[in-house]
Amino acid sequence: MTGAAALLRRTALIGMLAGLLSGFSGPRGGIGGTGVARGGIGGTGITAVGVIQRFGSIYVNGTEYLLSTKTHYRVDGRRANIDALHRGQGVFVDAIPHAGHPVADKVRVQHALIGLVQTVTADGRRLRILGQDIHVSPRALARLERTDHVRPTRGMDLAVSAGSPASGRWIATRIRTLPAPHGRSIRFLIRGTLHTVIRHHLRLANRTFPWAGSQVPKALVGHPVVAQGHYRFGHPIVTSVRPATGLQHAQSQIFIAAYLRRAQGSWRFDGQTLIARGHPSPKIARGPAFLAIRREGADRFVVLRAIPDIHIMSVGLRLPGASAAVRPHVTPSILMRPHVTRPTVTRPQFTRPILSRPETAPRPSSPP
Repeated sequence: MTGAAALLRRTALIGMLAGLLSGFSGPRGGIGGTGVARGGIGGTGITAVGVIQRFGSIYVNGTEYLLSTKTHYRVDGRRANIDALHRGQGVFVDAIPHAGHPVADKVRVQHALIGLVQTVTADGRRLRILGQDIHVSPRALARLERTDHVRPTRGMDLAVSAGSPASGRWIATRIRTLPAPHGRSIRFLIRGTLHTVIRHHLRLANRTFPWAGSQVPKALVGHPVVAQGHYRFGHPIVTSVRPATGLQHAQSQIFIAAYLRRAQGSWRFDGQTLIARGHPSPKIARGPAFLAIRREGADRFVVLRAIPDIHIMSVGLRLPGASAAVRPHVTPSILMRPHVTRPTVTRPQFTRPILSRPETAPRPSSPP
């Protein structure tokens, strides 16, 4: 392929991604006449669901979201700060367009699993935590060895960021070790669909857990939830269940890079049915897909464009058949060097002393 042909192909791919935005429409609100919309249904707010690909400010799904002093951070529902963000974590970003760039208003880190390793293969690539099978990518395993200087072992307490192509199966994009809780019980967390609640047990993500909390609202059955609890004599006991953050909390423009579930001729993500234009592509079920979605109501999500088989950790979306990733256009920062005034050093004036030779009497002449 000649250089000109490659350039045309690359330009076409970038144009296709840029065209995803053209399908969005809605009234443009503003704050004090600035034109910056607050978002919401019918507004111009943006929600990105994916993983942190890199920083500077934060890249999710190949797009840079600027972080400001007003950005709010949460990790699994708890307040945090920017230091809690790490590459490979699954995040839910709410952003507001401003001056041509999306500015992050909220960044929510959502771990898939936190708990003790039950089993692990010799190469560390396959784990089992809370009855869930986890496949660890080579990149995620190398990052664990580089940052924590360990390999997964049985009994290790891990926090896992992962996507789920099927119930009970996870593909990890990041794993990290947790410090041992001194004098406290070990906590755990699991995300999944709540199937049933029977007396003192609940079935979640294809596993039955003992339940020691208050009554679970029946409205949560059949929906994605976050269950937390602690280990007692090595067995996990659930003490709290809450609804998982999902598309019901999203803005009007939604960009997702994740695994989808097929259900009755449509696709579902986080318990929400996605209405596709035309027939859903069966290829989407083979791997993570990129979706551009417009929210048209409380429970109506219309898929404007779907790109299957993406590389979820790639900064640019790697499209099928493309020889290179389509990277977002990033304007390099202009660093202005401060003007430094060189100090003026005044040298002191020294007056040279006038040295006069001392007068001496003439030597007496020698006698003849």
